[in-house]
Amino acid sequence: MKEKLVPLKDQRFGCQMCGECCRNRWVPLSLRDIFRMNGVTPIEAFLLIWNEKKLVIDRREWDNGCVFLKDNICEINKIKPLICRLYPVALSEVPILKRNVPYYLKNDKKIYLYLDKSCKGIGKGKKFDIEKILDLCEIIIQELKETSLEKLIDII
Repeated sequence: MKEKLVPLKDQRFGCQMCGECCRNRWVPLSLRDIFRMNGVTPIEAFLLIWNEKKLVIDRREWDNGCVFLKDNICEINKIKPLICRLYPVALSEVPILKRNVPYYLKNDKKIYLYLDKSCKGIGKGKKFDIEKILDLCEIIIQELKETSLEKLIDII
């Protein structure tokens, strides 16, 4: 499923347990994501170094799904990567669509939030809690800033 991004506004979301969010996507990992996941599964079972610098979750060859997806359910749901926790919201530090309205983090950093309207859960469930989303975005940005292949190699 290809992402169809629209600006995040006042939409609703309720997960439909279809597993589509876990297919055909490169999920960037922070060092903290990797260490949380390594407590359950060895690094070599899930970590892929993409373009010789980006740390991402590996995908299965047979369906392009995340290695942790089983029967449309995340096997590591309680410790899944922060980016996965944010979905179907997408975060960008630069505007990627016309007429973007920025959101501001507590440190006054400007970010842009989008919604993947191809997700089957859009329009169902509860309205998004923007404050919780912004708090998570702040953590994601900080953790990804602290992440590099070099730092991973130094640690392992």
